[in-house]
Amino acid sequence: MKETDNRVAGWVLAVVIGVHLILLRDGSIAVVAAFVALVVGALLRGQRVFVPGWAAVALMIAGLVAVVATWNGVHYPLVIGQAGGVVGAVLLLRPLTPARGLRVILCVLVILMGAVLRRYSGVGGLFIVVDAVVLLLLAEQIHRPVEAVQSFWVSLTRSFRLIVPVSIVVILVFWLFPDYSLQPMQGLTGFGGRTGFDPGQVAELNESRRVAVVATFPEEVPKAEQLYWRGQVFERNDGLRWSRDVGRARARSLQVTAPEAGTELWRYQQVNSSNRGGVIPVLDRVIEIEARRGDLDVAVLDFGASVLSAGGTDALELDVVASSDSMTDVPEEGFGEGSLNVPKSIRNNAGIREISERLVVPGRSLDENLASVADYWKKGGFTYTMRPGRIPDLARFLLNVRKGFCEHFAAASATLLRLGGVPARVVVGYRGGEWNPWLRTIKVRDMQAHAWVEAWDAAAGRWVRFDPTLFVAPELTERMERDLNSGAWPWYRVTAAFFAAVVTWVGERAASLIAAVGNAELWEALQPVIFVGLLMVLTAWLVRQLVMRHLEKTRNLAMTLLSELERRAARVGLGRIAGETPMAWIGRITRDAGAEEAEWLERFAKAYGESVYSVVGMSPLRAAELKTCERELRKLWRNVRRRVI
Repeated sequence: MKETDNRVAGWVLAVVIGVHLILLRDGSIAVVAAFVALVVGALLRGQRVFVPGWAAVALMIAGLVAVVATWNGVHYPLVIGQAGGVVGAVLLLRPLTPARGLRVILCVLVILMGAVLRRYSGVGGLFIVVDAVVLLLLAEQIHRPVEAVQSFWVSLTRSFRLIVPVSIVVILVFWLFPDYSLQPMQGLTGFGGRTGFDPGQVAELNESRRVAVVATFPEEVPKAEQLYWRGQVFERNDGLRWSRDVGRARARSLQVTAPEAGTELWRYQQVNSSNRGGVIPVLDRVIEIEARRGDLDVAVLDFGASVLSAGGTDALELDVVASSDSMTDVPEEGFGEGSLNVPKSIRNNAGIREISERLVVPGRSLDENLASVADYWKKGGFTYTMRPGRIPDLARFLLNVRKGFCEHFAAASATLLRLGGVPARVVVGYRGGEWNPWLRTIKVRDMQAHAWVEAWDAAAGRWVRFDPTLFVAPELTERMERDLNSGAWPWYRVTAAFFAAVVTWVGERAASLIAAVGNAELWEALQPVIFVGLLMVLTAWLVRQLVMRHLEKTRNLAMTLLSELERRAARVGLGRIAGETPMAWIGRITRDAGAEEAEWLERFAKAYGESVYSVVGMSPLRAAELKTCERELRKLWRNVRRRVI
């Protein structure tokens, strides 16, 4: 590479590695050290100064040791990215040779793999396709000879030969397997079987596209404001952190209350790909439910407050009847002190107490108090964000930070209500879903995890749902309403939903056909026949491959020996003339050769012709004959050369 190209390529690779390290969203010392190495390497490269090889090896080993030493054992995909970042940064401290440049690009791919496995929503199919374009152009630039002059557009056009199939594969992978991350079980759900949730847990779920629920509605479909999928209920209050009361650990048979007359009901079928944590997220609230795992019925247990569970972790099929009615279980002293407990540190905080006294007034109706809290969220300067960062406590959230995810607003709302004497609890589950009008399904992903509040209305004897996120970010509900209104979709979205329905329909029919064939008696008789037939086809294919490989190998051996013979002959003035065939060349030099030399040349020509132009290729006898002739002729020509010299 030219010196200027070396510097430019080094800077570009440093930037590319830096961007990929940012995708890890990791602030560990190993990543910081990699960033420092990238900057130092780029500056030294500009001054034509490079780190000695022994020092680079020492830095690389030290960096990898630091990565392993600082690993907390939770997000192990980060270790992949950190190791790739450290190695790539150290490689850029040395001159950028073609081989070293390819190793740096390999490190970039390692970082990308770590970022994908870390379930970062910014790494999608489009990013990877663009990434492939950039890395291909970089690889071509690094390997391009100095004398080769080629425009950027020519390089880009050539790269499309690989970019197009890569794009197709990546898009298919992200479409068929939307959740490509390796996630620890404790991070899968903020509600499934966990005893509590910390600020940021539900926000982490927003980065996962794993499908949690697929619900089919053959009749009426709920409206956007009714699509709340109930998961876990938390009553123990610690400010922003909430936990499940220990009393909820006592499961009982399913407890339901008949809905009021005229209440809207929804009958639907639901499939959960896995029963993670034991808790079943269902449309709030359940009137009837039947669960199956394969052909076996599964008992559904109730932990109270319509928190439902089923044994095992495999996929579940459910028949559900849900109601738009509210929960009616009365607050009990055994659960969060009647859903009124608040930590002493929060009760004694003057700032929080002042907000609560202003918003929640004893003696007013629940609707008035909830309207006051909603108005506070709308006009209080609060911001909804899916990346709130670390917020240590409730006082910091309400008085300083004023930005958060749904869980922050739900936890704060329930605490303010409790300070005003209104029993309240936090519910965590899902909200919304992806509607397909042809399949009549709503697909719910982990990224739609949500938290809201239930406040007790003593006058009505029921819990009232209160979702503070509606008032901080009303655009979310508007977007959800547009998503459910398929009549207003643009053409490309309609087309995508239609093709998804076709693929699903074909897949289901294929699965049914395979199941039917698999259960048929005829299939048992056909299995050995099909197996033997496949085995014969495979054997024939392998034999053909071996024969073709042997032919290619023998031809290559003959050509190799011919090339060696030509090289030796050229030293004594017997080289081939341009345009002369091998057999013609051997015949020409045979006519002027001595008796012994002519004999070996004729034997070589005969064995060469039989090996190269024969259908069966070279036999071991012909191979030995060629090698013997080539060796004897080399001896003769070496003696001739010595006599000439």
